[in-house]
Amino acid sequence: MPLSFSENEIRTLIFITSSLEPANPRAIQKVLGILKGSVSRIITRLQDKGLVERAGGEILLAGTPPAEAFKRLYYTHRASPLPESLSGRRVELLLHLDSSQKSLEALAGETGISSDTIYYYLQGFLRLGITSRSRKERAYLYTFNHILWRDLKDFISSLQEYQVLRLVPREALLIKSYEDSVLFKSLRRQDATPTSFSAYRDYGIQLGLRDNYYTLPERRLSIQEIFIHSLDSAEDYRQRLFCILFYLKNRDGLKDARHPMMESIRAALSGEHINGYPSREEIEEQAELYEIADIEP
Repeated sequence: MPLSFSENEIRTLIFITSSLEPANPRAIQKVLGILKGSVSRIITRLQDKGLVERAGGEILLAGTPPAEAFKRLYYTHRASPLPESLSGRRVELLLHLDSSQKSLEALAGETGISSDTIYYYLQGFLRLGITSRSRKERAYLYTFNHILWRDLKDFISSLQEYQVLRLVPREALLIKSYEDSVLFKSLRRQDATPTSFSAYRDYGIQLGLRDNYYTLPERRLSIQEIFIHSLDSAEDYRQRLFCILFYLKNRDGLKDARHPMMESIRAALSGEHINGYPSREEIEEQAELYEIADIEP
């Protein structure tokens, strides 16, 4: 789900938004001073993001939530350098900036963007008031400025949500969206990669399921990804028991798994009473059915 923009894509979007008459490829080519083939590729990329649409020979702002959000952003901040503020991987970085304070190193770890590039982006954001900076001991911490740039955050969030919903089949239910993929369930079989509880059978845990669990885009999944997907899918006591059994059955491949539920899983395996989780005795009883001998945390 690429959310990156080139400066020319943003300039094209601004031209279409601000034009008094419907825009067309020739007018865009003249304003940007680029080749005809480049204009076609830019329009296609903006169309894929749900921001513009073709109507005969005209290029119009799409009637989608992200297009409407960009319109509000433009009219609120039309004097700001939006092409420089949104190009490259800046949108991806802005997705990870919110009210909670984050260091440059934390942002680099979350986004996979190099620290030098993030530093360069943040300096530009600070100059425009998009982010705020405070100091804690030796580290600088950054937060998004919702007061001045609420419309920017709305645009980015709307853009991400639109990209997510495009991946999920209409009859399916979205469970969670990740950086570059989505997790969903459906009563029907889907042309997607089985994951979560639907992939347990490949690792020694047979389940009778009503729902089918999938992820898109299609790809080969590691056992850790399947396990994390099931943790994110678990809605009740029974499904949390499935997660624990899968963990015990495949402990060697899951020893490095990180998820907020892992603390409760280990506590339940230690015999602690955790609301919403099975007791150690119940785990032992079910573990025998799957020939799991060791249930130590």
